[in-house]
Amino acid sequence: MNYKSELPVSRTFVERFNEAAGLARQGRYEEALEAYDNIHAPFDDYTEERIMTGEFMGMIEIRKAYCLMDLERYDEAREIFESKLVKAAVGQFNKATLYDYFFSYGNTLGYLGDIKKMDSVMHKALAITMQELDDQEKLQDVWYWIMYWAKQHKKWSYLEEQCINAHKIGVRNKNIVLQVRAGEFGCYAYRGLGKIDKARRGAKIIIKRYKDAEADNNIIKEWEDFLLSLDKEKEAEHG
Repeated sequence: MNYKSELPVSRTFVERFNEAAGLARQGRYEEALEAYDNIHAPFDDYTEERIMTGEFMGMIEIRKAYCLMDLERYDEAREIFESKLVKAAVGQFNKATLYDYFFSYGNTLGYLGDIKKMDSVMHKALAITMQELDDQEKLQDVWYWIMYWAKQHKKWSYLEEQCINAHKIGVRNKNIVLQVRAGEFGCYAYRGLGKIDKARRGAKIIIKRYKDAEADNNIIKEWEDFLLSLDKEKEAEHG
């Protein structure tokens, strides 16, 4: 996405920003990083006034962080998201940009395994989604990644709690996709917590739902294998 703002920013700065954004869209992330850093270079036309807002400076930094995420350099991305410059600019971002910031920052924390901080940041993204943007797809996305990172890092009690919360939000918003995802992640939480009977019941419901919907056989087989693994765990419990 190119830079657009009602606030005054020098034409050359905006052109350089958009060139860097174009490189990122092409997947040329290293070149994009260099281009974002080059935005601050001297102008060829020395008569052009150098005007840059705090919001624009913050946008440059978070776009660099997005490139670092794509390069899987998450520690460096986190440093940018937590930098004084970005934190100073946050209050100037519009709601859509603010959502992107919290969503990307939260996923960076999730990748790095800082689940406690991830939870705090992702819930800020959720608040914007529900209170400002009223966007059900973004609502689904945030909850998916909250549950995904909990599963990846085997935070089973936290995952169980978030699945319950996500399902409640899904019901309240009549969001079937969110309800289904919460149920699926819940099965993993129950297995991780040793609640095998609950996990088995959930898996059977999921398999039936996918079969009724004539879903892809690979998805059905994935859940049938999951159920089989639970059955084996159950047998092992009884010696």
